[in-house]
Amino acid sequence: MVLTVGGIQLAPVTAEPATNLANIKRLGRVVKDANPELSLLVFPELALTGYRAGDRFGDLAEIWQHGPYLEQLAGLAAELEVVLVVGFAEGGDTPGPVYDAAGVFDRDGTPVKSYRKTHCLESERHFFANGDELLPVETSIGALGVMICWDAAIPEVARVLALSGADLLVTIGAWEDPYAPDWELATAARAYDNVLPHIAVNRTGTDLDVRFSGHSSVFDCLGHPLGKLTVEEDGFLVARVDFARTEEVRAGYGTQLRDRRPELYSKLSEPVALALSSANQRSQTLLF
Repeated sequence: MVLTVGGIQLAPVTAEPATNLANIKRLGRVVKDANPELSLLVFPELALTGYRAGDRFGDLAEIWQHGPYLEQLAGLAAELEVVLVVGFAEGGDTPGPVYDAAGVFDRDGTPVKSYRKTHCLESERHFFANGDELLPVETSIGALGVMICWDAAIPEVARVLALSGADLLVTIGAWEDPYAPDWELATAARAYDNVLPHIAVNRTGTDLDVRFSGHSSVFDCLGHPLGKLTVEEDGFLVARVDFARTEEVRAGYGTQLRDRRPELYSKLSEPVALALSSANQRSQTLLF
């Protein structure tokens, strides 16, 4: 199966979801009109709220499926007949944790799943709780391995999604300047590591004191770019992803998953503090 996938990198307005939703709708229609075959459309992390809303995230958070802005996004997915992935702040109907989330809507407007970012940065954990589930999102176009920003810097995240049956990796980001090369490296590597195509859509613009680096890309299953934005400005990219190519590569050169030796990887399940402690002890031995 060959899919046409697209991403829109943009600069959300902080704490103005109505403005951001209107922009998402407008740009989504523009891209779909220009690419009628489009099957998947991806927007950046926290596209609905902006990234630096701080304590306001509690008020901006929406209950999955039933928030008023989420219901409009479901309607947009049905209107455009695309699987839609959009970043938002997720909360509950009572005061409690807020999550940095990605809403996934199917082509008929069905809200499929909210993926909650599992690896928030320390600064983000002042406002968001970490999610605790890594499962592909089953949609009408295949199983999506959804990640949010720093998740893609953790190789184990994409690996778990790949081993759980993901057909396509989807990362939404708010990756900052001056680290665009690291974003490109990490997102390409996750494709290569797992022999999976990968669409990675990053935001742009400035939010308070932080500037974001754009550079959204679509990679094939070996991390080679199929489409790429090399600027930090608003824009969109569209590319064709061939799932048969994944099968072909995995049957030949791309044996990364088959060649794994899990019996050697027990350290992966140990608490980080133990590994750091051992490294520190070795450093001290060498230095003193």
